[in-house]
Amino acid sequence: METSYRKHIANSWLIAGILIGIAGLAIGTFFDLQIDQFIFSPDATWARFLAAAAPAPAFWGIGAAGLLLIDVLNDRRCWYIGWIFAFGCLAGGVVYLLKSFMDEMQMAWLPAWGIALLLDVLPCLLYWFLMRRASREDKIRCIIILLIVCVGSMLIVQVAKRVWARPRFFVLEQHENMLFSPWYKPDSQAKAEFASLYAANSDYFRSFPSGHSQSVTCLFLWALIPVFTGKGSTNLAMALSLILTMVTAASRMVLGAHFLSDVCMGYLITFILFAICCWCYHLTRAPEEDDDDYYDDDYDEDYDEEAQDDDYADEEEPEKVQPVKTDTSAA
Repeated sequence: METSYRKHIANSWLIAGILIGIAGLAIGTFFDLQIDQFIFSPDATWARFLAAAAPAPAFWGIGAAGLLLIDVLNDRRCWYIGWIFAFGCLAGGVVYLLKSFMDEMQMAWLPAWGIALLLDVLPCLLYWFLMRRASREDKIRCIIILLIVCVGSMLIVQVAKRVWARPRFFVLEQHENMLFSPWYKPDSQAKAEFASLYAANSDYFRSFPSGHSQSVTCLFLWALIPVFTGKGSTNLAMALSLILTMVTAASRMVLGAHFLSDVCMGYLITFILFAICCWCYHLTRAPEEDDDDYYDDDYDEDYDEEAQDDDYADEEEPEKVQPVKTDTSAA
């Protein structure tokens, strides 16, 4: 039986999101190099901060899945598995963000540790708190979607990076004899010609696809909260996620770490997984329906009025009068 939810993610959002990624990939096919040459600014502080913080959303999703697993397994004999999984996910995210801020922002260990702890743990706790009213079945669905989108996209991107071995733009700027290669051609030749550089830092040859764009696209998973709880706006969650994703993608190009095609492919990998999960779990509906008015407060008010009417009907129901037996023997 198909589950019916108070709020849904409109199909128009999912289709438009995929088309945006495809359009950007098409533009990058012809103008990758020219765009990066025009906006390249390696010392932009705002771009470096976003570069340091961009990996966080993927770890938010994994950490939130761990916290929700605690709720799901709370009354089971294997309850401790939820706690172990949650702690491992949160700790892994904090360690990764700690290294990210120390590398990108050149921060000292202590402030980087504090920022990493706040950026990783607080959003996970907020996600878990907002999902507290969801049913056990919906929490299980949410956990599955979070892991498929976050872990699945992460694995796909990391494998693709090693297969494509595309040099980053700032590496091309530093080595004039290194040739630019389009995204649709895996560049094993550059890795072979610059074997010493690859051995010194293989990350120089992991431009395609963008891991930061893959991670920040996990922000769209916040749209699941209104669906499963009936509170909040899916439209607002989708719109804010799209804006933040685009700004972060632009920051990667400003720093010369990626081309337009890199960020668009990283975005597409995560977003397509998210869209597939939404379609498979029937979290979408026709785009012409009003997302926030599909169910509203009038539903609860009507339900309360019906309950009150039933109570009044019970109170007004007349009591049955027992017939009086008369003694006819005396007559």
